[in-house]
Amino acid sequence: MSIHGNQYILPLFYTHSSLPPINDYDELALSFYLLTKNLKQNEKVLSFSRLLWPFLCVQGVISTHIILDGLNLFSKKGKLSNPPRQPLIGHLLRNIENRTKEEQIKKIIDVLQYIDKDAEAIGESEESEFQKLKINSLTNPEFLQTLVKLLPFIEFKSVAEYMPLETNFTTEQALEIADTYRNTIDYMKGNALRWDTQIELIGKEVDKWLIDLNVQLKDISSRFSSQISKTSQTIDSSQIKEKFALESDRIDQWKVNEKKNVIENISVLFKTAERNLEEIIKKNKAFTHTDILKGRVFSDITTPFENHFKYLIEEGNNFVHSVTSLTEKYMTLKERALQIDVEAKKKLDDFSSSLDLKLQDRDKNLSAFEEEKEKMISEIKILQKSIEDLYTQVKNIIKTKNGTCLQEAKDLISWSLVDNESELFSRPIVWIYMPLYVMFIENEEILEEKMVAVYPGFITDDPNNRYQEISGAMLNLKEAVNERIEEDMALRSNFEFSSENRNLLNDPSLAKKIQQGISALRRTTILSEQMENELRSKLGLISQ
Repeated sequence: MSIHGNQYILPLFYTHSSLPPINDYDELALSFYLLTKNLKQNEKVLSFSRLLWPFLCVQGVISTHIILDGLNLFSKKGKLSNPPRQPLIGHLLRNIENRTKEEQIKKIIDVLQYIDKDAEAIGESEESEFQKLKINSLTNPEFLQTLVKLLPFIEFKSVAEYMPLETNFTTEQALEIADTYRNTIDYMKGNALRWDTQIELIGKEVDKWLIDLNVQLKDISSRFSSQISKTSQTIDSSQIKEKFALESDRIDQWKVNEKKNVIENISVLFKTAERNLEEIIKKNKAFTHTDILKGRVFSDITTPFENHFKYLIEEGNNFVHSVTSLTEKYMTLKERALQIDVEAKKKLDDFSSSLDLKLQDRDKNLSAFEEEKEKMISEIKILQKSIEDLYTQVKNIIKTKNGTCLQEAKDLISWSLVDNESELFSRPIVWIYMPLYVMFIENEEILEEKMVAVYPGFITDDPNNRYQEISGAMLNLKEAVNERIEEDMALRSNFEFSSENRNLLNDPSLAKKIQQGISALRRTTILSEQMENELRSKLGLISQ
Protein backbone atom coordinates (compact mmCIF):
# COMPACT_ATOMS: atom_id res chain seq x y z
CA MET A 1 0.00 0.00 0.00
CA SER A 2 1.56 3.27 -1.11
CA ILE A 3 1.05 6.43 0.91
CA HIS A 4 1.81 10.01 0.05
CA GLY A 5 1.04 13.56 1.08
CA ASN A 6 0.49 14.42 4.70
CA GLN A 7 -0.19 11.77 7.33
CA TYR A 8 -0.45 11.59 11.11
CA ILE A 9 3.06 10.87 12.40
CA LEU A 10 4.00 10.28 16.03
CA PRO A 11 7.12 11.91 17.51
CA LEU A 12 10.34 9.92 17.68
CA PHE A 13 12.06 11.72 20.54
CA TYR A 14 10.20 13.04 23.56
CA THR A 15 12.06 15.74 25.50
CA HIS A 16 11.43 17.32 28.87
CA SER A 17 10.43 20.97 29.05
CA SER A 18 14.02 21.94 29.85
CA LEU A 19 15.15 20.68 26.43
CA PRO A 20 14.03 21.91 23.01
CA PRO A 21 12.22 19.50 20.64
CA ILE A 22 14.40 17.30 18.44
CA ASN A 23 13.46 17.30 14.76
CA ASP A 24 14.92 17.11 11.30
CA TYR A 25 18.74 16.97 11.15
CA ASP A 26 19.29 16.84 14.91
CA GLU A 27 16.88 13.84 15.00
CA LEU A 28 18.87 12.29 12.14
CA ALA A 29 22.19 12.87 13.91
CA LEU A 30 21.01 11.56 17.29
CA SER A 31 19.49 8.44 15.68
CA PHE A 32 22.72 7.80 13.78
CA TYR A 33 24.68 8.13 17.02
CA LEU A 34 22.38 5.74 18.92
CA LEU A 35 22.55 3.14 16.13
CA THR A 36 26.34 3.27 15.65
CA LYS A 37 27.65 3.85 19.17
CA ASN A 38 28.18 0.12 19.66
CA LEU A 39 29.42 -0.51 16.11
CA LYS A 40 32.49 -2.78 16.11
CA GLN A 41 35.49 -2.55 13.79
CA ASN A 42 34.58 -5.77 12.01
CA GLU A 43 31.03 -4.55 11.36
CA LYS A 44 29.85 -2.67 8.31
CA VAL A 45 26.71 -0.53 7.94
CA LEU A 46 24.72 -1.75 4.95
CA SER A 47 21.75 0.57 5.20
CA PHE A 48 20.43 3.42 7.30
CA SER A 49 16.82 4.43 6.85
CA ARG A 50 13.98 6.37 8.38
CA LEU A 51 10.88 4.17 8.31
CA LEU A 52 7.23 4.48 9.29
CA TRP A 53 5.42 1.72 11.15
CA PRO A 54 1.75 1.83 10.11
CA PHE A 55 -1.07 1.64 12.64
CA LEU A 56 -4.73 1.92 11.73
CA CYS A 57 -7.09 3.62 14.16
CA VAL A 58 -10.56 2.05 13.68
CA GLN A 59 -13.80 2.56 15.55
CA GLY A 60 -14.30 -0.09 18.22
CA VAL A 61 -17.33 -0.34 20.47
CA ILE A 62 -19.23 2.85 21.21
CA SER A 63 -16.97 5.85 21.97
CA THR A 64 -13.75 3.87 21.51
CA HIS A 65 -11.16 3.20 18.82
CA ILE A 66 -8.91 0.20 18.41
CA ILE A 67 -5.40 0.40 17.00
CA LEU A 68 -4.44 -2.25 14.46
CA ASP A 69 -0.77 -3.03 13.92
CA GLY A 70 0.04 -2.90 10.21
CA LEU A 71 2.91 -5.39 10.64
CA ASN A 72 0.81 -7.84 12.67
CA LEU A 73 3.36 -8.20 15.46
CA PHE A 74 0.57 -7.48 17.87
CA SER A 75 -2.48 -9.71 18.14
CA LYS A 76 -5.00 -10.77 20.74
CA LYS A 77 -4.53 -14.47 21.40
CA GLY A 78 -6.14 -16.58 24.06
CA LYS A 79 -9.52 -18.05 24.79
CA LEU A 80 -13.03 -16.93 25.59
CA SER A 81 -15.67 -18.60 27.74
CA ASN A 82 -18.42 -20.42 25.91
CA PRO A 83 -22.11 -20.15 26.82
CA PRO A 84 -23.64 -22.96 28.91
CA ARG A 85 -24.56 -26.21 27.20
CA GLN A 86 -28.29 -25.51 27.34
CA PRO A 87 -29.51 -28.71 25.60
CA LEU A 88 -27.54 -30.93 27.99
CA ILE A 89 -28.76 -29.02 31.06
CA GLY A 90 -32.35 -29.22 29.76
CA HIS A 91 -31.96 -32.98 29.27
CA LEU A 92 -30.75 -33.39 32.86
CA LEU A 93 -33.65 -31.31 34.19
CA ARG A 94 -36.14 -33.54 32.34
CA ASN A 95 -34.56 -36.45 34.28
CA ILE A 96 -35.24 -39.15 31.72
CA GLU A 97 -32.75 -41.38 33.59
CA ASN A 98 -34.86 -41.12 36.81
CA ARG A 99 -31.99 -39.93 38.96
CA THR A 100 -32.54 -38.66 42.48
CA LYS A 101 -32.75 -34.90 42.93
CA GLU A 102 -29.25 -34.81 44.43
CA GLU A 103 -27.88 -36.89 41.55
CA GLN A 104 -29.60 -34.57 39.07
CA ILE A 105 -28.16 -31.39 40.48
CA LYS A 106 -24.70 -32.93 40.94
CA LYS A 107 -24.75 -33.92 37.27
CA ILE A 108 -25.76 -30.36 36.39
CA ILE A 109 -22.85 -29.04 38.48
CA ASP A 110 -20.49 -31.36 36.58
CA VAL A 111 -21.84 -30.00 33.29
CA LEU A 112 -21.59 -26.38 34.47
CA GLN A 113 -17.99 -26.97 35.58
CA TYR A 114 -17.14 -28.98 32.44
CA ILE A 115 -15.96 -32.01 34.41
CA ASP A 116 -18.49 -34.43 32.93
CA LYS A 117 -17.33 -37.21 30.62
CA ASP A 118 -18.33 -35.30 27.46
CA ALA A 119 -16.62 -32.05 28.44
CA GLU A 120 -13.75 -30.46 26.50
CA ALA A 121 -11.48 -27.74 27.82
CA ILE A 122 -11.04 -25.80 24.59
CA GLY A 123 -12.30 -26.28 21.07
CA GLU A 124 -13.74 -24.64 18.00
CA SER A 125 -17.43 -24.77 18.96
CA GLU A 126 -19.70 -23.95 21.91
CA GLU A 127 -19.55 -27.53 23.21
CA SER A 128 -16.24 -26.91 24.99
CA GLU A 129 -15.64 -24.72 28.03
CA PHE A 130 -13.57 -22.24 26.02
CA GLN A 131 -13.16 -21.24 22.39
CA LYS A 132 -9.89 -20.18 20.90
CA LEU A 133 -9.67 -16.43 20.49
CA LYS A 134 -7.43 -14.64 18.03
CA ILE A 135 -7.81 -11.13 16.67
CA ASN A 136 -4.92 -10.35 14.37
CA SER A 137 -3.07 -7.03 14.55
CA LEU A 138 -4.89 -5.80 17.69
CA THR A 139 -2.48 -3.81 19.86
CA ASN A 140 -2.42 -4.59 23.56
CA PRO A 141 -3.40 -2.22 26.41
CA GLU A 142 0.21 -1.66 27.47
CA PHE A 143 1.20 -0.40 24.03
CA LEU A 144 -2.00 1.64 23.82
CA GLN A 145 -0.92 3.49 26.95
CA THR A 146 2.37 4.22 25.21
CA LEU A 147 0.43 5.69 22.30
CA VAL A 148 -1.59 7.77 24.77
CA LYS A 149 1.69 9.42 25.80
CA LEU A 150 2.65 10.10 22.18
CA LEU A 151 -0.70 11.05 20.61
CA PRO A 152 -0.82 14.59 22.09
CA PHE A 153 2.36 15.34 20.10
CA ILE A 154 1.26 13.74 16.84
CA GLU A 155 1.79 15.86 13.72
CA PHE A 156 -0.02 15.90 10.42
CA LYS A 157 2.88 16.27 8.04
CA SER A 158 4.48 15.05 4.83
CA VAL A 159 5.79 11.51 4.57
CA ALA A 160 8.18 12.41 1.75
CA GLU A 161 11.27 11.92 3.94
CA TYR A 162 10.08 8.56 5.28
CA MET A 163 9.76 5.06 3.90
CA PRO A 164 6.56 3.37 5.14
CA LEU A 165 6.79 -0.32 5.92
CA GLU A 166 4.44 -2.51 3.91
CA THR A 167 1.09 -3.08 5.63
CA ASN A 168 -0.15 -6.66 6.06
CA PHE A 169 -3.82 -5.85 5.52
CA THR A 170 -6.04 -3.63 3.42
CA THR A 171 -8.49 -1.12 4.82
CA GLU A 172 -11.34 -3.50 4.01
CA GLN A 173 -9.63 -6.30 5.91
CA ALA A 174 -9.06 -3.93 8.82
CA LEU A 175 -12.77 -3.15 8.91
CA GLU A 176 -13.45 -6.89 9.03
CA ILE A 177 -11.04 -7.20 11.98
CA ALA A 178 -12.88 -4.35 13.72
CA ASP A 179 -16.19 -6.13 13.07
CA THR A 180 -14.72 -9.30 14.56
CA TYR A 181 -13.57 -7.30 17.58
CA ARG A 182 -16.98 -5.71 18.18
CA ASN A 183 -18.86 -8.95 17.51
CA THR A 184 -16.58 -10.80 19.93
CA ILE A 185 -17.37 -8.30 22.69
CA ASP A 186 -21.11 -8.60 21.95
CA TYR A 187 -20.73 -12.39 21.95
CA MET A 188 -18.98 -12.29 25.34
CA LYS A 189 -21.73 -10.10 26.81
CA GLY A 190 -24.37 -12.36 25.25
CA ASN A 191 -22.67 -15.39 26.80
CA ALA A 192 -22.80 -13.65 30.19
CA LEU A 193 -26.56 -13.19 29.76
CA ARG A 194 -27.01 -16.81 28.65
CA TRP A 195 -25.17 -17.96 31.76
CA ASP A 196 -27.32 -15.68 33.91
CA THR A 197 -30.56 -17.19 32.54
CA GLN A 198 -29.47 -20.61 33.82
CA ILE A 199 -30.11 -19.48 37.40
CA GLU A 200 -33.79 -18.93 36.61
CA LEU A 201 -34.03 -22.08 34.47
CA ILE A 202 -32.49 -24.38 37.07
CA GLY A 203 -34.03 -22.41 39.94
CA LYS A 204 -37.58 -23.11 38.68
CA GLU A 205 -36.98 -26.85 38.91
CA VAL A 206 -35.21 -26.61 42.25
CA ASP A 207 -38.09 -24.50 43.63
CA LYS A 208 -40.51 -27.25 42.56
CA TRP A 209 -38.38 -29.81 44.36
CA LEU A 210 -38.23 -27.71 47.53
CA ILE A 211 -41.98 -27.03 47.43
CA ASP A 212 -42.60 -30.77 47.06
CA LEU A 213 -40.34 -31.45 50.05
CA ASN A 214 -42.22 -28.83 52.10
CA VAL A 215 -45.49 -30.53 51.17
CA GLN A 216 -44.00 -33.85 52.29
CA LEU A 217 -42.95 -32.24 55.58
CA LYS A 218 -46.48 -30.95 56.15
CA ASP A 219 -47.99 -34.34 55.24
CA ILE A 220 -45.66 -36.15 57.63
CA SER A 221 -46.34 -33.65 60.40
CA SER A 222 -50.10 -33.85 59.84
CA ARG A 223 -50.16 -37.65 59.60
CA PHE A 224 -48.06 -38.23 62.68
CA SER A 225 -49.86 -35.50 64.63
CA SER A 226 -53.11 -37.36 63.92
CA GLN A 227 -51.60 -40.68 64.99
CA ILE A 228 -50.07 -39.14 68.10
CA SER A 229 -53.35 -37.42 68.96
CA LYS A 230 -55.34 -40.65 68.56
CA THR A 231 -52.80 -42.62 70.57
CA SER A 232 -52.70 -39.94 73.26
CA GLN A 233 -56.48 -40.10 73.55
CA THR A 234 -56.56 -43.89 74.07
CA ILE A 235 -55.54 -43.40 77.69
CA ASP A 236 -54.11 -40.72 79.91
CA SER A 237 -53.62 -39.95 83.61
CA SER A 238 -57.11 -38.54 84.09
CA GLN A 239 -58.63 -41.52 82.30
CA ILE A 240 -56.58 -43.85 84.47
CA LYS A 241 -57.88 -42.14 87.61
CA GLU A 242 -61.42 -42.30 86.29
CA LYS A 243 -61.16 -45.95 85.21
CA PHE A 244 -59.45 -46.86 88.46
CA ALA A 245 -62.19 -45.16 90.47
CA LEU A 246 -64.91 -46.94 88.47
CA GLU A 247 -63.17 -50.29 88.80
CA SER A 248 -62.60 -49.69 92.49
CA ASP A 249 -66.31 -48.97 92.93
CA ARG A 250 -67.19 -52.05 90.90
CA ILE A 251 -64.86 -54.24 92.97
CA ASP A 252 -66.18 -52.72 96.19
CA GLN A 253 -69.68 -53.55 95.02
CA TRP A 254 -68.56 -57.04 94.09
CA LYS A 255 -66.96 -57.39 97.50
CA VAL A 256 -70.18 -56.27 99.21
CA ASN A 257 -72.22 -58.66 97.10
CA GLU A 258 -69.85 -61.51 97.74
CA LYS A 259 -69.93 -60.90 101.48
CA LYS A 260 -73.72 -60.71 101.35
CA ASN A 261 -73.65 -64.11 99.71
CA VAL A 262 -71.41 -65.35 102.52
CA ILE A 263 -73.80 -63.91 105.12
CA GLU A 264 -76.68 -65.47 103.27
CA ASN A 265 -74.89 -68.82 103.27
CA ILE A 266 -74.16 -68.46 106.98
CA SER A 267 -77.82 -67.66 107.53
CA VAL A 268 -78.68 -70.84 105.64
CA LEU A 269 -76.58 -72.71 108.20
CA PHE A 270 -78.71 -71.32 110.98
CA LYS A 271 -81.83 -72.10 109.01
CA THR A 272 -80.61 -75.68 108.69
CA ALA A 273 -80.05 -75.80 112.43
CA GLU A 274 -83.46 -74.27 112.90
CA ARG A 275 -85.11 -76.94 110.72
CA ASN A 276 -83.43 -79.64 112.76
CA LEU A 277 -84.61 -78.00 115.97
CA GLU A 278 -88.09 -77.51 114.57
CA GLU A 279 -88.36 -81.27 113.94
CA ILE A 280 -87.29 -82.01 117.49
CA ILE A 281 -89.55 -79.30 118.87
CA LYS A 282 -92.39 -80.55 116.72
CA LYS A 283 -92.03 -84.07 118.14
CA ASN A 284 -91.41 -82.67 121.57
CA LYS A 285 -94.57 -80.60 121.41
CA ALA A 286 -96.82 -83.64 121.99
CA PHE A 287 -95.21 -84.03 125.39
CA THR A 288 -95.86 -80.44 126.27
CA HIS A 289 -99.65 -80.68 126.23
CA THR A 290 -100.10 -81.09 130.00
CA ASP A 291 -103.86 -81.34 130.01
CA ILE A 292 -103.81 -84.16 127.51
CA LEU A 293 -101.07 -85.99 129.38
CA LYS A 294 -102.97 -85.62 132.63
CA GLY A 295 -105.85 -87.49 131.18
CA ARG A 296 -103.73 -90.53 130.51
CA VAL A 297 -102.56 -93.31 132.82
CA PHE A 298 -99.03 -92.64 134.02
CA SER A 299 -97.90 -96.17 133.40
CA ASP A 300 -99.07 -95.86 129.88
CA ILE A 301 -96.96 -92.83 129.15
CA THR A 302 -93.70 -93.64 130.89
CA THR A 303 -92.49 -95.70 128.01
CA PRO A 304 -93.27 -92.92 125.51
CA PHE A 305 -91.55 -90.53 127.93
CA GLU A 306 -88.47 -92.68 128.06
CA ASN A 307 -88.49 -93.30 124.35
CA HIS A 308 -88.88 -89.59 123.75
CA PHE A 309 -85.98 -88.82 126.06
CA LYS A 310 -83.93 -91.35 124.11
CA TYR A 311 -85.07 -89.60 120.95
CA LEU A 312 -84.09 -86.24 122.40
CA ILE A 313 -80.73 -87.57 123.47
CA GLU A 314 -80.15 -89.14 120.09
CA GLU A 315 -81.45 -86.14 118.14
CA GLY A 316 -79.63 -83.81 120.52
CA ASN A 317 -76.41 -85.60 119.75
CA ASN A 318 -77.27 -85.46 116.07
CA PHE A 319 -78.05 -81.75 116.42
CA VAL A 320 -74.77 -81.12 118.21
CA HIS A 321 -73.01 -83.05 115.49
CA SER A 322 -74.93 -81.03 112.89
CA VAL A 323 -74.04 -77.76 114.62
CA THR A 324 -70.43 -78.83 114.72
CA SER A 325 -70.58 -79.45 110.96
CA LEU A 326 -72.37 -76.14 110.46
CA THR A 327 -69.71 -74.43 112.55
CA GLU A 328 -67.05 -75.87 110.29
CA LYS A 329 -68.97 -74.59 107.28
CA TYR A 330 -69.27 -71.24 108.98
CA MET A 331 -65.53 -71.13 109.49
CA THR A 332 -65.10 -71.91 105.79
CA LEU A 333 -67.51 -69.12 104.90
CA LYS A 334 -65.72 -66.83 107.30
CA GLU A 335 -62.44 -67.62 105.52
CA ARG A 336 -64.22 -66.96 102.24
CA ALA A 337 -65.20 -63.51 103.51
CA LEU A 338 -61.57 -62.78 104.30
CA GLN A 339 -60.53 -64.17 100.90
CA ILE A 340 -62.97 -61.80 99.21
CA ASP A 341 -60.96 -58.85 100.53
CA VAL A 342 -57.76 -60.43 99.23
CA GLU A 343 -59.34 -61.13 95.84
CA ALA A 344 -60.77 -57.63 95.69
CA LYS A 345 -57.36 -56.14 96.41
CA LYS A 346 -55.75 -58.41 93.81
CA LYS A 347 -58.39 -57.51 91.23
CA LEU A 348 -57.81 -53.82 91.88
CA ASP A 349 -54.03 -54.26 91.79
CA ASP A 350 -54.25 -56.25 88.55
CA PHE A 351 -56.51 -53.63 87.02
CA SER A 352 -54.15 -50.86 88.12
CA SER A 353 -51.22 -52.79 86.60
CA SER A 354 -53.12 -53.25 83.34
CA LEU A 355 -53.82 -49.51 83.25
CA ASP A 356 -50.14 -48.77 83.91
CA LEU A 357 -49.18 -51.21 81.15
CA LYS A 358 -51.58 -49.54 78.74
CA LEU A 359 -50.11 -46.16 79.66
CA GLN A 360 -46.62 -47.53 79.14
CA ASP A 361 -47.66 -49.00 75.79
CA ARG A 362 -49.19 -45.67 74.86
CA ASP A 363 -46.03 -43.80 75.85
CA LYS A 364 -43.94 -46.35 73.96
CA ASN A 365 -46.10 -45.92 70.86
CA LEU A 366 -45.95 -42.14 71.22
CA SER A 367 -42.15 -42.29 71.48
CA ALA A 368 -42.00 -44.59 68.45
CA PHE A 369 -44.23 -42.23 66.46
CA GLU A 370 -42.19 -39.21 67.53
CA GLU A 371 -38.95 -41.00 66.68
CA GLU A 372 -40.22 -42.09 63.27
CA LYS A 373 -41.62 -38.61 62.63
CA GLU A 374 -38.33 -36.94 63.58
CA LYS A 375 -36.38 -39.44 61.48
CA MET A 376 -38.50 -38.83 58.38
CA ILE A 377 -38.50 -35.05 58.91
CA SER A 378 -34.74 -35.11 59.50
CA GLU A 379 -34.15 -37.09 56.29
CA ILE A 380 -36.24 -34.63 54.28
CA LYS A 381 -34.59 -31.60 55.90
CA ILE A 382 -31.14 -33.08 55.21
CA LEU A 383 -32.19 -33.60 51.58
CA GLN A 384 -33.66 -30.10 51.53
CA LYS A 385 -30.43 -28.62 52.92
CA SER A 386 -28.34 -30.67 50.50
CA ILE A 387 -30.39 -29.45 47.52
CA GLU A 388 -30.23 -25.84 48.75
CA ASP A 389 -26.45 -26.10 49.24
CA LEU A 390 -25.99 -27.68 45.81
CA TYR A 391 -28.20 -25.01 44.23
CA THR A 392 -26.13 -22.33 45.98
CA GLN A 393 -23.09 -23.99 44.43
CA VAL A 394 -24.86 -23.90 41.05
CA LYS A 395 -25.60 -20.18 41.44
CA ASN A 396 -22.01 -19.45 42.48
CA ILE A 397 -20.67 -21.34 39.45
CA ILE A 398 -23.07 -19.49 37.14
CA LYS A 399 -22.32 -16.11 38.72
CA THR A 400 -18.61 -16.81 38.36
CA LYS A 401 -19.09 -17.78 34.71
CA ASN A 402 -21.27 -14.71 34.16
CA GLY A 403 -18.62 -12.52 35.79
CA THR A 404 -15.87 -14.19 33.76
CA CYS A 405 -17.71 -13.48 30.48
CA LEU A 406 -18.30 -9.85 31.48
CA GLN A 407 -14.68 -9.53 32.58
CA GLU A 408 -13.51 -11.00 29.27
CA ALA A 409 -15.61 -8.39 27.46
CA LYS A 410 -14.22 -5.68 29.75
CA ASP A 411 -10.67 -6.92 29.19
CA LEU A 412 -11.17 -6.91 25.43
CA ILE A 413 -12.63 -3.38 25.60
CA SER A 414 -9.43 -2.40 27.44
CA TRP A 415 -7.64 -3.20 24.17
CA SER A 416 -9.07 0.06 22.84
CA LEU A 417 -8.71 3.78 23.47
CA VAL A 418 -11.57 5.86 24.83
CA ASP A 419 -12.44 8.65 22.41
CA ASN A 420 -11.50 12.16 23.52
CA GLU A 421 -11.94 15.56 21.95
CA SER A 422 -9.03 14.96 19.58
CA GLU A 423 -9.70 15.43 15.88
CA LEU A 424 -8.03 12.07 15.38
CA PHE A 425 -10.91 10.25 17.11
CA SER A 426 -13.58 12.19 15.25
CA ARG A 427 -13.01 9.90 12.28
CA PRO A 428 -14.16 6.28 12.16
CA ILE A 429 -10.89 5.21 10.52
CA VAL A 430 -7.49 6.90 10.23
CA TRP A 431 -3.90 5.79 9.65
CA ILE A 432 -1.20 6.88 12.08
CA TYR A 433 2.49 6.18 11.70
CA MET A 434 5.25 5.55 14.20
CA PRO A 435 8.70 6.70 13.03
CA LEU A 436 11.80 4.62 13.63
CA TYR A 437 15.36 4.63 12.33
CA VAL A 438 16.66 1.26 11.17
CA MET A 439 20.19 0.18 10.38
CA PHE A 440 21.30 -3.13 8.88
CA ILE A 441 24.83 -4.08 9.91
CA GLU A 442 26.99 -6.88 8.53
CA ASN A 443 29.67 -8.72 10.48
CA GLU A 444 32.40 -8.99 7.84
CA GLU A 445 34.11 -11.91 9.57
CA ILE A 446 31.14 -14.28 9.81
CA LEU A 447 29.08 -12.62 7.05
CA GLU A 448 25.97 -12.30 9.19
CA GLU A 449 23.57 -9.40 9.17
CA LYS A 450 21.67 -7.88 12.04
CA MET A 451 19.14 -5.11 12.34
CA VAL A 452 19.20 -2.39 14.99
CA ALA A 453 16.55 0.27 15.40
CA VAL A 454 15.67 3.39 17.35
CA TYR A 455 12.06 3.51 18.52
CA PRO A 456 10.21 6.44 20.10
CA GLY A 457 11.80 7.28 23.44
CA PHE A 458 12.77 9.84 26.06
CA ILE A 459 15.75 12.14 25.89
CA THR A 460 16.95 12.08 29.49
CA ASP A 461 18.96 14.51 31.58
CA ASP A 462 21.59 11.83 32.16
CA PRO A 463 24.59 12.56 29.86
CA ASN A 464 25.70 8.94 30.20
CA ASN A 465 22.34 7.58 29.09
CA ARG A 466 20.64 10.18 26.93
CA TYR A 467 18.01 7.89 25.45
CA GLN A 468 15.63 5.26 26.70
CA GLU A 469 12.52 3.70 25.19
CA ILE A 470 9.40 5.62 26.09
CA SER A 471 7.88 2.64 27.91
CA GLY A 472 8.34 -0.99 28.79
CA ALA A 473 5.80 -1.80 26.07
CA MET A 474 8.01 -0.09 23.47
CA LEU A 475 11.02 -2.01 24.74
CA ASN A 476 8.99 -5.24 24.51
CA LEU A 477 8.08 -4.38 20.93
CA LYS A 478 11.73 -3.78 20.10
CA GLU A 479 12.70 -7.16 21.58
CA ALA A 480 9.81 -8.89 19.79
CA VAL A 481 10.95 -7.45 16.45
CA ASN A 482 14.52 -8.60 17.09
CA GLU A 483 13.27 -12.15 17.79
CA ARG A 484 10.70 -12.37 15.02
CA ILE A 485 12.93 -10.93 12.33
CA GLU A 486 15.27 -13.90 12.69
CA GLU A 487 12.56 -16.44 11.85
CA ASP A 488 9.83 -14.50 10.03
CA MET A 489 11.13 -14.04 6.50
CA ALA A 490 8.18 -11.89 5.43
CA LEU A 491 8.81 -9.46 8.28
CA ARG A 492 12.56 -9.38 7.62
CA SER A 493 11.98 -8.81 3.91
CA ASN A 494 9.62 -5.94 4.74
CA PHE A 495 12.30 -4.18 6.79
CA GLU A 496 15.10 -5.00 4.35
CA PHE A 497 13.17 -3.92 1.27
CA SER A 498 11.96 -0.71 2.89
CA SER A 499 15.45 0.11 4.17
CA GLU A 500 17.09 -0.55 0.80
CA ASN A 501 14.39 1.38 -1.01
CA ARG A 502 15.11 4.54 1.01
CA ASN A 503 18.70 3.98 2.15
CA LEU A 504 19.98 7.27 3.53
CA LEU A 505 23.54 6.08 2.87
CA ASN A 506 22.81 6.74 -0.79
CA ASP A 507 22.13 10.39 -0.02
CA PRO A 508 25.34 12.32 -0.88
CA SER A 509 24.35 15.05 1.56
CA LEU A 510 23.89 12.66 4.49
CA ALA A 511 27.18 13.60 6.15
CA LYS A 512 26.41 17.29 5.83
CA LYS A 513 22.93 16.84 7.31
CA ILE A 514 24.31 14.85 10.23
CA GLN A 515 26.97 17.48 10.86
CA GLN A 516 24.28 20.16 10.95
CA GLY A 517 22.37 17.99 13.38
CA ILE A 518 25.49 17.60 15.53
CA SER A 519 25.82 21.37 15.76
CA ALA A 520 22.19 21.71 16.86
CA LEU A 521 22.58 18.96 19.45
CA ARG A 522 25.77 20.52 20.80
CA ARG A 523 24.04 23.86 21.22
CA THR A 524 21.34 22.23 23.35
CA THR A 525 23.98 20.21 25.26
CA ILE A 526 22.16 17.00 24.39
CA LEU A 527 25.35 15.82 22.71
CA SER A 528 28.54 15.95 24.78
CA GLU A 529 31.97 16.47 23.27
CA GLN A 530 32.80 12.79 23.72
CA MET A 531 29.54 11.76 22.07
CA GLU A 532 30.27 14.17 19.21
CA ASN A 533 33.72 12.67 18.68
CA GLU A 534 32.30 9.14 18.66
CA LEU A 535 29.58 10.17 16.22
CA ARG A 536 32.03 11.88 13.83
CA SER A 537 34.31 8.84 14.01
CA LYS A 538 31.47 6.49 13.00
CA LEU A 539 30.30 8.93 10.33
CA GLY A 540 33.81 8.90 8.92
CA LEU A 541 33.71 5.11 8.63
CA ILE A 542 30.61 5.04 6.46
CA SER A 543 31.78 7.99 4.37
CA GLN A 544 34.89 6.13 3.23
